[in-house]
Amino acid sequence: MKREYFHFNDLEEYHNGMWRIVGGLAKARNALNAAELMRDSAKFEGAMMRALEEWPNSCRHNLTAEDTNRLAWLGHAGCCIAVGSPEENTRTGWHLLKTAEQDEANATAQRVLDAWIDANSETPPLLKIMGL
Repeated sequence: MKREYFHFNDLEEYHNGMWRIVGGLAKARNALNAAELMRDSAKFEGAMMRALEEWPNSCRHNLTAEDTNRLAWLGHAGCCIAVGSPEENTRTGWHLLKTAEQDEANATAQRVLDAWIDANSETPPLLKIMGL
C-alpha cells in the first residue's frame, strides 16, 4: 500500500481534539470512559468504524503508515470520536484494562484495520481471494 501524507490542517483528528492536552479530573474521566468503551467490543468496533467514515484523510494518513502502530491509532481515534477522550487520556485508559481486555481490544482493532485495508487495497478482488 502506498504511503499517503496530508498537511496537519487537513487531518480531521487535529480539528476534533485527538491531540489536545487534558489533565486533572477531566483526564481521569476520559480515561475511565475510554477504558469502558474498549471493554465493549461491539461499541468499540462501531466507534472505530465511525473514524473510518468521518475521518477519511486522517485514516489515509495514519493507516498507510505500515511502520506505525495502526491498531493504537484506530483505538485512539475511536475513543476520541465516541467518548471525547484525547490520545493521551486514552493511553491512560488502556492501562486500566486487564491483559485479556487489551488482547480483545487489539483483536477488534485488527478486524477494523483489515476491513479498511480490504476496502482501500489496490489488489484485485480475485487475487485477494486467492491470498495473493
